[in-house]
Amino acid sequence: MELNIKPKEATAIINSLIGGVVPKIGVQHITVGRTDEVEMFVKAMDNVKEGHSMVKFWIGDFGSGKSFMLHLLTTVALKQRFVVSNADFTPHTRLYSNDGKAQSLYTSLVDNIAVLTKPEGGALSILLEKWIEQAIMQTAAENSIELTKIRDTEYLPAIRNTIMKTTNEITEVGGFDFGLVIVKYYEGFIAADDELKKNALKWLKGEYTTKTEAKNDLGVSDIINDRNYYEMLKNLTKLFVKIGYSGFVINLDECINLYKISNTGMRQKNYEKLMSMYNDCFQGKIEHLFLNFAGTSETLEDKVRGFYSYDALKTRLKVNKFETAKIRDFAQPVIRLMPLSDNEIFVLLKNLKEIFDFNYNVSMDFSDGDIQHFMEEVYNKPNAAEFLTPREVIRDFLNILNILRQNPETDKNLLIAEIQVSDERPLDLEEAQEIDRAEKVKKIMKQYKSLNFSPQFTDKLVETLLDDENCLRVVVGSFKNKAGTLIATEKRLVFINKQLNFVESFPYSQITELHYARGTQNSSLYITRNDEKLSVDLIPNVQIKPLIALLESQIEILERKTLAAELAYWNKLIKNAEIKMSLSKMERVAFIIQEKDSSTEETFFLRHTETLSKLLSQYCLLENSGLETEETKTSMQRIEEAIRTAGSAFEQELNTIFKTEMMSVDAESEVYLDNLRNKGFIES
Repeated sequence: MELNIKPKEATAIINSLIGGVVPKIGVQHITVGRTDEVEMFVKAMDNVKEGHSMVKFWIGDFGSGKSFMLHLLTTVALKQRFVVSNADFTPHTRLYSNDGKAQSLYTSLVDNIAVLTKPEGGALSILLEKWIEQAIMQTAAENSIELTKIRDTEYLPAIRNTIMKTTNEITEVGGFDFGLVIVKYYEGFIAADDELKKNALKWLKGEYTTKTEAKNDLGVSDIINDRNYYEMLKNLTKLFVKIGYSGFVINLDECINLYKISNTGMRQKNYEKLMSMYNDCFQGKIEHLFLNFAGTSETLEDKVRGFYSYDALKTRLKVNKFETAKIRDFAQPVIRLMPLSDNEIFVLLKNLKEIFDFNYNVSMDFSDGDIQHFMEEVYNKPNAAEFLTPREVIRDFLNILNILRQNPETDKNLLIAEIQVSDERPLDLEEAQEIDRAEKVKKIMKQYKSLNFSPQFTDKLVETLLDDENCLRVVVGSFKNKAGTLIATEKRLVFINKQLNFVESFPYSQITELHYARGTQNSSLYITRNDEKLSVDLIPNVQIKPLIALLESQIEILERKTLAAELAYWNKLIKNAEIKMSLSKMERVAFIIQEKDSSTEETFFLRHTETLSKLLSQYCLLENSGLETEETKTSMQRIEEAIRTAGSAFEQELNTIFKTEMMSVDAESEVYLDNLRNKGFIES
C-alpha cells in the first residue's frame, strides 16, 4: 500500500476502529472488497446528478460492514460534489411519530450536513452563506447596483425579494416561512447579529418546539415538526441544487430500530412513510435525492415485524431470485453485503498496520507472516465461526499493536493466544423490549416522583402510561367528587386519586367535545367522551386556559387521521370563499367513502392526502403572507385550479366506487345524511 493519507485521517481511523466505530473521515484508505458496490453507487449518482432520485437498502448481518459502507458512500458522494448527511435510527428517532421522534431525526440529519470542505458535518451555515452571496450577486446584477454598495441597508428589500422569489420557486410546502427565515439569517449576517443567525439556524434545524416561540423570535407562522419535516428535507435538496451542488445524499443506519418498535400501528406507520419516500424517488416526485438505508436481513425479511410485514414494501423490496453470491444484481433496490474473504481481511490488516505506523511514527515489528498467524489463531478460536466479525478482528489487531508499541518486550504470540471470541451481537427483540420497558418505567417514575405515589399505585399508573410516558401538564382537580390530580400526556387525560387507588383514563381519540366554565377562583372542564358527559371540577383558574390550549393541540394532532378531517382542518384556516366551498364538498365525499368502506378509504387517503396537504399548506401561507407580487398571485391561481380539479376527481371517484351521485346516497340515505349533519359536514 502506497500511503497517501493525512495525519488527521490516520488518527481518526485508528482511534475510531479501536473504539469499535467507523471513522467519519479516511474510510477510503481502509476499503477492501467493495469495488463493485462503489462502482454501482457512482453510476447511480450520475443519474441523480441528472435529476433522478434513488433509494438503496444495504442489507447484511451484524458485523458485515453496513455502517462502514454508508461512511464509504459519504466519502464518494462528497467527492462527487453532493451534500451528504448521516443519521441513525434510535428508540428516539424514526420516520413517523406524533411525539417529536421524527422531528428529532430531522434535527440529527441537519446537524450532520456535510460538504467536501467540512466532511465532519455542521455545514448548514456554510451553505446558507454561500446561497446568500449568490442572492446578493443576483440582486446587484438585476438592479445594476454596485457590488461595493449592495450590502447597504437600503438594498435589503431588494435582496429580500430575491430570496423570497427563489424560495417560492424551489419549495412546495413551508416555502414562505423558509424564505423568511433565510432573510432573517441574512439580516443577522449583514448586521453581525449572532443571536438572529442562531435563531434562524434553530428554526432550520427543527429545534423550535412551539410556534409562539418561533413567531416571537423570527416572525414565522409555523415550525418544522413531525408532520412536515420530510417536506423540508425536499426543500433543502432543491436549495442545495440551486446553490450548485449535485444533489443531497441521506444515509440512515440502524433500521433495526424501526423493526423493534413494539406498537404495531406505529411500526406500520413508519413503514408507510418509508414507502412514501420510496415512491417519491422512483416516481419522479423529487429530484436529486439519494436515500440509503442500512439494516439486517431480519429487518428486511421478517414477515411479522420487518419490512416484508408491510405488503406494499414487500412487493417493492423483493430480491432478484436469480442473484447468487457470485452473480450479483446491483441495479435492484436491495444490495446484500457479502462477508469479506480471508484474503480481503489480510489486505485490510496489512493496510491498517501501515496506517498505525504512520500515525505513531513507528515501525512495528509485525510482519505479513505475523498477520497470517494472527488470523489463523483468531479464526480457529471457539465460537469464531458463529460470533467473529471484522469489527472484532480489527479491534483485537489494533489493540495488540498498541500493547506492543508501548511495551516492546511483550511476546506478540502470547497476546494472540489470549484473544477470546464472545457474542457481541445486539440484544434480541425480547431483551430489547424488556430494557425499553424498564427505561419507560424509569422515565414515568422520575416525572411523577413529586406526587409521592405508593409502589402499588405506581404499578397501576405505569400500566396506563406505558405507551404514553411523556407528561405534558399536571393540574389539581376533582372528578366524581374525588379530589386528585389531572395529568395531560401526549395521547390521553389521566385523573388519579392516590388515596383511593383510583385511575381514570380519557384517550383523546374518544373525546368528541371539550369546553370549560370559569368560576370566581376555580374552573370546570367538561368532556364528552363518546356519548358520556364528564366533568373535572375545582381546577384553578390560572391553569385552565393553558390546559385547554394543550388539549386542543393534542386532539388536533390525533384527529387529522382521515382525509375528511384533514380537509376540515384546512377549511377552517383558508379564507377564499370558493376554495372553502370546494373543500366542503370534498370533505363530504371523503367522509362518505370513509363511512361506507374503510379499506377503500385507506387507499383513497394514501392517494390524495399528501398532495392536498401540500397544496393547502402552501395556499394558506401565501394567503396570509401579505405579499401581492405577480409570483404570489400566479402561485395561488395555480393552487386554486389544482384544488378545483381535485374536487371534480373526488366526485367522479365517488360515483365510480359506489355508483352514487354527490348527495344521492343509496339504501341508508336518511341515516347517512343524519350522520353527516351530526358530524357537521352538511347543514341541517
